[in-house]
Amino acid sequence: MQTDKPFKSIDEQIRILKVERKLTINNVEAAKDILQRYGYYEIINGYKTPFLNDPSDDNKGYKENATFEHIFDLYKLDRDIRKDLLQSLEYFEQTFKQALAYSVAKIISDDQTRYTAQSHYNTGKTHHNHRRIYNDRDRLLKKFNKLIHSDKQPFKHYREDHHNIPPWIMVKGMTFGESIYWYRLSKPEVRFNVISKLLDIDPTLLRASNSSLKISQTIGDLLGLYLNYRNLTAHGGRIYNHRSEIYKIRWLPLIYPRFINATRQEFNKNQFRSSLGVVMRTLKIFDNPEPSNNLEIWLQIHLKSYLKKYKEDEKFLLEAMELDDNHIKFNLD
Repeated sequence: MQTDKPFKSIDEQIRILKVERKLTINNVEAAKDILQRYGYYEIINGYKTPFLNDPSDDNKGYKENATFEHIFDLYKLDRDIRKDLLQSLEYFEQTFKQALAYSVAKIISDDQTRYTAQSHYNTGKTHHNHRRIYNDRDRLLKKFNKLIHSDKQPFKHYREDHHNIPPWIMVKGMTFGESIYWYRLSKPEVRFNVISKLLDIDPTLLRASNSSLKISQTIGDLLGLYLNYRNLTAHGGRIYNHRSEIYKIRWLPLIYPRFINATRQEFNKNQFRSSLGVVMRTLKIFDNPEPSNNLEIWLQIHLKSYLKKYKEDEKFLLEAMELDDNHIKFNLD
């Protein structure tokens, strides 16, 4: 079968870049090694856009000052940013899971026979396949049951030695996405308790201010956005200029303009709703400072290192990440 993307050898890839598209390659042998190790698609297709004469047409070649080494350095910067973000989101995930487990145990029970009962959960969405109809609650209860009978540790130990798997152990077997499902399908009292733990707000005050500040909607939007980035980092996706089309934050008073100084006009153009800058700044909403501090510090370190070599990229990168000084304060001095 013919394909419009046929296999090209490393030498052919170099020839296309250097001869056909006029990209400067300062060290051809090193470039060959890099393409062999990391892949043409990952480096060139992933990070070429700012260096092309026409981003919509590779065949119009690269800008006069563009180099293979510069593209590879942008790839490496994004790889560092991906690691920074993944670590910060893992910190947040751990905090979220513990707040969820604590709240389930407090509001419902730490007894697996009680907190896994379907009466404690909303049904969620209904799904169809060729064999049966099921809903989100069915999927959650199936996950509970799988972990209860798992031979993996620590589930086997708790089942055999303690005859019970409490929520703080159950949550260890869940992905971030699965734990968000657990949260979203829980009854309002549990969700409010999770939010009060995450924000360190008294539950009574939280209920009183939730309607005006739309706090529960804010947390719901942020969980979706963080999960989108968490999955992107886990699969090696490009981070620095990513925008989520599905998990965009709504105009919420807890975020705008307190944490993000965007105008309604900018917001309506889908700006400052799902970028890396939005993730970094909104992490500051939560009581645990480690996720936001970790991301901000390491972003500064890696960006400063990159900009020592490519100072001309500063405006482009800060706009791509939505970290410009007018909207989100970010110190690069």
